[in-house]
Amino acid sequence: MINREIVHQVALNIAQKYDVLLNTFNDITLCAQACFEQKEYQHLFNQQQERYRLYGKFVKEVVADTQVFLADDFTNISYWKAIKTAFSEVINEKPHKLNSETFYNSITRKVFENVSFNSEYEFFDYTDYKPVKSADEDIYDTIECSHFSKVSIKQILHYFKFNVLFEDIDRDAQLIFDEVAPTIIHQKSNLFLERVEVLKPVFYRNRGAFIIGRLFYKNWTMPLVIPLLNEDKGIVVDSVIYIPAEMSIIFSFTRASFFVYTKYPAQLIDYLKSMLSHKTIGELYDAIGYYRHGKTILYRDLMNYIYNHDDRFIIAPGIKGMVMAVFTLKYYNFVFKIIRDRFEAPKNCTRDFVIKKYEEVEINDRVGRMAYAHLFENLQFPRNLFSFELIKELQDTCKDSVEFYDDIVLIKHVYIERRMTPLNLYLQNETNPINLCRVILDYGFCVKELAAANIFPGDLLLKNFGVTRHGRVIFYDYDEIGKVTEMRFRRLPQFLEEDDTRGNFDMIAAEQNDVFPEEFKAFMAPDGPIGEIFLAEHDQIFDPKFWRDIQKRIQAGEYLKFYAYDQYKRFRKD
Repeated sequence: MINREIVHQVALNIAQKYDVLLNTFNDITLCAQACFEQKEYQHLFNQQQERYRLYGKFVKEVVADTQVFLADDFTNISYWKAIKTAFSEVINEKPHKLNSETFYNSITRKVFENVSFNSEYEFFDYTDYKPVKSADEDIYDTIECSHFSKVSIKQILHYFKFNVLFEDIDRDAQLIFDEVAPTIIHQKSNLFLERVEVLKPVFYRNRGAFIIGRLFYKNWTMPLVIPLLNEDKGIVVDSVIYIPAEMSIIFSFTRASFFVYTKYPAQLIDYLKSMLSHKTIGELYDAIGYYRHGKTILYRDLMNYIYNHDDRFIIAPGIKGMVMAVFTLKYYNFVFKIIRDRFEAPKNCTRDFVIKKYEEVEINDRVGRMAYAHLFENLQFPRNLFSFELIKELQDTCKDSVEFYDDIVLIKHVYIERRMTPLNLYLQNETNPINLCRVILDYGFCVKELAAANIFPGDLLLKNFGVTRHGRVIFYDYDEIGKVTEMRFRRLPQFLEEDDTRGNFDMIAAEQNDVFPEEFKAFMAPDGPIGEIFLAEHDQIFDPKFWRDIQKRIQAGEYLKFYAYDQYKRFRKD
């Protein structure tokens, strides 16, 4: 017999604890403006990590509470069916209903941690995704303007109240106008500006603050993103982004989440999606710090895709990894990565070590150069969705993570991340020399930016980097990453010709963290013209002094600068 009072207590406790979690999340988020105004960037980074850890702490706490409430009925499915119904009633009118459902599912995943998802006592219904507009607040304001001008730009900038003055708002308004006006004029007959919308919250990340809105003309709209920096003499406009593809990069899966305060995350995501059509809803939730809800939506998107498309899991193109077995669906934009049971030499790490590295990447700032990977456990798929080759690959190398049954495949531990073209394949197959040049140069910039963020990739082979649809080079192999400050960058010894140890690097690298950058040239610079282009721009990567200089700057406490947009887009250079 189900005790309805206990059912209600459990449901109410989960809902109340999520409210506390959300309030705590928002309190941390609200600190971003003060950090920006006071230039406390390291504190903001620390708060980023603290905010990320909140969710797991609250889930653990609620699971412990629920064990006390339910006692011997802790894993009684009949109870959890009733709890789901009661919980749905408790949260029905809340603006964060969808996120509350995700939190509830996080609890049940811990209760039934070795069991696949079950919609009888967990939330799945995809039809609930459309946000209901709240009556008490809009997430944006409208600024009435007859045309785009320096005056209208100043209206936009003045809308936001900072406790620091602009260094020169007239200058910056003129810079924005000069940059954007040619694109508007190009539209010819559609020059009448109907209105400007600006999102009420400011988006904060790293050193920057971002004003986000859009311009409405008769037959077209233009996104408008204004990045701000707080410099020595006040706030300055650093750039203006008005091309959707460039805005998409700012919200990339390769970056840390924004600090952006809103009571209505679903409405905010809906608004962003209207400007970023290629972004998935899940990625946008990731971008504003709601990782677990982003993960929920990714799972639902995957299930809907599988059951509505004639597609099969296949081994991902490219060179097979020594640590991960990687597979994908032919027409799906994500890949699946499973840790192999054993690693062949020269890999000498363990499964737990790899998991730890992925956790480190997850919680740290990825500076636009490392892919975010969601960890899933106990995913169940029909066996007939897997190609014969993939089944054999998983059976031979991933038995610790995958179980096979007559009709299903149960994956106990898998990372899902955005699919990219492996850099080695891109360089082999791309025929446009301009694209080849741009990508090979970006490979070097990727390594340098990671280094500036105190990230040493470890394995710099081309196959461990991918190319996005925007042509950006991203690192995605994390089993050998470390901190630049923990490495010892050395020159290769100059052996005498008669010395028998010539080329015997086992006798050179006495310590695990010894690194010889001169060796990088052999595999980082491809043969031919593009290799020469790479060397002309990035030859310093092969010099130990380059790495030691970065070490010194980081150890001196210098907060190195990163930008979510190309350097050429900046109005002023460092």
